[in-house]
Amino acid sequence: MNRIKTLHIFGGGVFVKTAVRKAHENGWKVVLRTSKRFENDIDGFNDKALDVFCGNNINNLMKKGRVPENGDIGISFSAPWILSKDIIDIFKGRIFNLHNQPLPKYRGGGGASWNILMNDRKGGSCIHLLTPKLDAGKIFSKTSFQFPKSCRTPEDFDKFSIKKATKMLDAWLDNFFKTGLPGKAILNRDEDSEYWPRLNTEIHAWINWTWPISDIESFCNAFSHPHSGAKTEINGTDVRIFKIKSFKKKKKFHTFQTGLIFKKSKKNIFIAHGEGYLVLDKDDLYPKSVKPRLGDRFFTSSKKIENSFSTRIQYTPDGKVIKEI
Repeated sequence: MNRIKTLHIFGGGVFVKTAVRKAHENGWKVVLRTSKRFENDIDGFNDKALDVFCGNNINNLMKKGRVPENGDIGISFSAPWILSKDIIDIFKGRIFNLHNQPLPKYRGGGGASWNILMNDRKGGSCIHLLTPKLDAGKIFSKTSFQFPKSCRTPEDFDKFSIKKATKMLDAWLDNFFKTGLPGKAILNRDEDSEYWPRLNTEIHAWINWTWPISDIESFCNAFSHPHSGAKTEINGTDVRIFKIKSFKKKKKFHTFQTGLIFKKSKKNIFIAHGEGYLVLDKDDLYPKSVKPRLGDRFFTSSKKIENSFSTRIQYTPDGKVIKEI
């Protein structure tokens, strides 16, 4: 009697349901090893062909459930652990990662925020071989696309890219399950790669009002929904800005006027800048209890800005932030 093969999923998020569905359609069992960060994602999984193990220590989780054997497949979806070489080697070249950014350009984390900051609308997703070197394995499936101008926030970018990535994943898994082969390998060249680290809104989202006006707009958009907004101060109170629009004009304000509220309407707040002005919708300013007045200034202390530049972070499996030294 032939052994039923198993798809071993590491991590969580929106792609898990697609992978589970495709595995079951092809008669495979599924083991999902996830962490407390993804607990809300696994509530709806009630299937005898799916074993779910949740914890923060991947070595302990590997001792639970079906052990990877010849012919099994491993795949990572935002896995909160760095899988060791010992775990990778168990799969004998059949463990992969879905990276929802184009490789090799966007290695690392931070997601769509980096696209927005760099004004880069070239998107992509890929499935690559998981190796000890981060995001460096050969690519076995990829899709490329252009983000429409209507995409302004990470939430907009994610919704668009997830649809594209899900379609790619569905087709790739279907072919892999039926043929036993991952497809033709595409090089993931180190010389063409760029690396961008993870971001944290509480630490990195402080607005520097001395930046060029277009950079302030892209910065606010980059930390918008689903994140908790770009941060600054007004009258000694920390506030969050989710979106803002910039307008350059020939008659410029003096640099000293930057950040000052020079006009208000029922809906908008107008903020001076050396290159023009910025328009903030009152609905995109939090907390709602803050009521800026004409002549008030948005300002961020140099200490907060310097800390955002000097602090690098990582996330623990349960979602806590670790500051790197």
